[in-house]
Amino acid sequence: MGDVGKIGNYFVAAIFFVIGLHLLEVITIPFLGAANQPRMKRKGALAAFIIGLLFGVALGPCTFAYMAPMLGIAFSVASTRPLLAASLVLFYAIGHCAVIVLAGTFTSMLQRYLNWNERSKGAVLLKKVCGALVILGGVYLILTVL
Repeated sequence: MGDVGKIGNYFVAAIFFVIGLHLLEVITIPFLGAANQPRMKRKGALAAFIIGLLFGVALGPCTFAYMAPMLGIAFSVASTRPLLAASLVLFYAIGHCAVIVLAGTFTSMLQRYLNWNERSKGAVLLKKVCGALVILGGVYLILTVL
C-alpha cells in the first residue's frame, strides 16, 4: 500500500472494518449483496476490460512487490544475456497469469462440483473466515501507526 500516513492507514482500516463486518453479516451494505447481481446487464469485452483495468490498478502495487526482485535480476543480466533476461520476464508473466487463466477456465466445473451458493455451509464458513481476516487486517493497520 505504500506510505499513506497515519490518516490513510486509519481510513483504510475503517474500510476493512466495514467490509469485515459485512462479511460476518453484522451489518448490511445494500449495494454489495448477491441480490443485486442479477440486475447487472454489463457483458462483453468492454465490461471485461473495465474490470481488468480496475483490478490491475488496485493490485498493481501489490504485484510489483513480488515482481521487483525478479526485474532487478533481469535488468542486471540484460546487457550480457538479453535472452535470459527476456525469458525471466516471460516466465514470470506466464506464471502470474496462469492462475488467473486456470481460475477462469475451471470456474463452472468447480461450481458444479461444489454446488455452492451463498447459503451453503462451506461458503458461509469461508465468508466468515474472510470477514475475520479482513478485520484483523484493519487492526494490524491501526497497530502499525501507534
